[in-house]
Amino acid sequence: MSLNLCHLPRAEKYQIQLDYEASFWAFQVKKSKNTRDAIYAAILQRPQSEQSYLKQRFEFYLSQM
Repeated sequence: MSLNLCHLPRAEKYQIQLDYEASFWAFQVKKSKNTRDAIYAAILQRPQSEQSYLKQRFEFYLSQM
């Protein structure tokens, strides 16, 4: 089974992008290149509609690493 991301709706593509960003932040925290407080400050600067999703995914990826 293959999945072509180009065929997804714009909203789903954006959600995947947010997932990538949250996983990269978790990687940075795990490798001590950034702090959790700095990441949360960056999340709080994002639009309100994205904040809860980013927090949830960030914590998920931190728990997986």
